[in-house]
Amino acid sequence: MNVAIPPVRILERITRPAPFGIVFWDFATGAPVRDGLDISLTLLSRPALTISLIPNRNGVWVAARLPGRTDAELAATADWSTLRRPYRIEVADTAHRFLPLRLDAELPTGGLYEWPAWSHFPQGPLRPLSDALSPPHVSPGRIPLFSAPERKVAGPLAEVRCELLDAATGLPASWALVAASHDGAVRGLGLADRMGRATLLFPYPERERPSLSSPPAITDFRWPLDFAAFYDPPAGPVADMPDLAAILGQLDHPCDLFASTLSPPAPLGPRHLSFGRPLVLRTADTPDGPSSSLILERR
Repeated sequence: MNVAIPPVRILERITRPAPFGIVFWDFATGAPVRDGLDISLTLLSRPALTISLIPNRNGVWVAARLPGRTDAELAATADWSTLRRPYRIEVADTAHRFLPLRLDAELPTGGLYEWPAWSHFPQGPLRPLSDALSPPHVSPGRIPLFSAPERKVAGPLAEVRCELLDAATGLPASWALVAASHDGAVRGLGLADRMGRATLLFPYPERERPSLSSPPAITDFRWPLDFAAFYDPPAGPVADMPDLAAILGQLDHPCDLFASTLSPPAPLGPRHLSFGRPLVLRTADTPDGPSSSLILERR
């Protein structure tokens, strides 16, 4: 027997805008990170007021409410800029794909959060995050996450690994940046962890067009890469969770990388990347013998 269902009358719709939404981008693949993150949002003036962000189906990590602000305050104020206060966002990856990160933001905002500091940094090393405009620049809504040393990625991505060591102190170059370039353009940018270990994962450069007479095997393709490091250690203890502004501020502090520290020292020249094979960078010759680390020196 069919039962007639009475029509539903919608008497009222209530729209509750989220006071904060943010998108995190995988620096290796250029794709948004939609799951596996543990993200907290804290009011800086009252650290006890903390909430966790949750992802929506569009890959935006959303705060359902804002610590220290009531829904009534947000609903009653047309201009949210008058309500802004400093907050801290802390990101950890439960799947161990990405290194931890924190950044400070003035909230609430309307729409997706756009980090206002991008224009303060050199844009060349940030090319993998850049948009298609000319000249290219980083979209302010792209908050990057850097690959952890142990990360494995399925698919055809180039892989470069190293352990960065500060020549001045003999200690790991914690949270230093290292960039890989091909034909003058940065292809990958990696962040060293607290122990100085860095992993760069990025799409392979374009392959040369093979001749019809003797096409090479895909494993025969090789590309010369140039490498640069950027490092500005803090005056105090090394942080367990680096600040995004401090990380990228190192782009104004280039360092020298060494293939040999014997007298006279030899800079690290181009290294060849082979398709399907990880490239490991190290300083081959030191007064103490071959090193497993890649030694850098601050200028």
